[in-house]
Amino acid sequence: MTSRLAETVADAGSGAPLADRLGETCRSLLGADGVALVLAYTLPQRLAVCVTDDVIGRVENLQDVLGEGPSVDAYRSGCPVVGRIGAAGAEVAWPLFAEAALRETGPLTVVAVPVPAGAEVLGVLTAYRPGPGHPAPEEELTAHLAAAVGVTLLRDLDFGRDLELDLDCPGGTPTGVWAARAEVHQATGFLVARLGLPPDDALALLRARAYAAGLTLGEIARQVLARAVDLAPDGDAGRPPNP
Repeated sequence: MTSRLAETVADAGSGAPLADRLGETCRSLLGADGVALVLAYTLPQRLAVCVTDDVIGRVENLQDVLGEGPSVDAYRSGCPVVGRIGAAGAEVAWPLFAEAALRETGPLTVVAVPVPAGAEVLGVLTAYRPGPGHPAPEEELTAHLAAAVGVTLLRDLDFGRDLELDLDCPGGTPTGVWAARAEVHQATGFLVARLGLPPDDALALLRARAYAAGLTLGEIARQVLARAVDLAPDGDAGRPPNP
């Protein structure tokens, strides 16, 4: 599967970035309408490597903001997860995500496959098709494809050094390929100091405000860092942090 993936990526042409060609290849092999490839899925260093269209972009943003959904479960469990948004049962598993996704994208079949890096989970490959009734791809295909994606990323995109630096030191400043997530990380740290919150609670506060405002985490993080919004309970932006 690794050689097949490499051949298909090469056939996609050299004009587009490798991450985009990799995503388009995964979409084609899975017979999906769109895919996303997101590393460090639930961590502050989370990075969207590839998002092929607006629908999967909305699905990913909702899972990022709400902290629930099939891809979140796939990353945490290390097992593939199928979500049938609009079908009975999805509302029970992910009540907030299912309601928001149904409103924003309509019924979907979402397949989330963990991407391995050795014994660890590197990220999640998420694919969708419109409508909740599509069968899941063959488990053998998704498992081999996810493994091939992990090998390709670590080898060809040189993520190995960044993973060692950033995933092993989650309290540090994101670097390299993780720099796009830096504003969320910085805003979380600002709230930790400003409000005296644990990091998980600070990130949850960012997520809640982003969801309420209909924004992405990156957008609300930029507002917090620019002091355009104040998430303190009393709204006093000039109040110094607790000693």
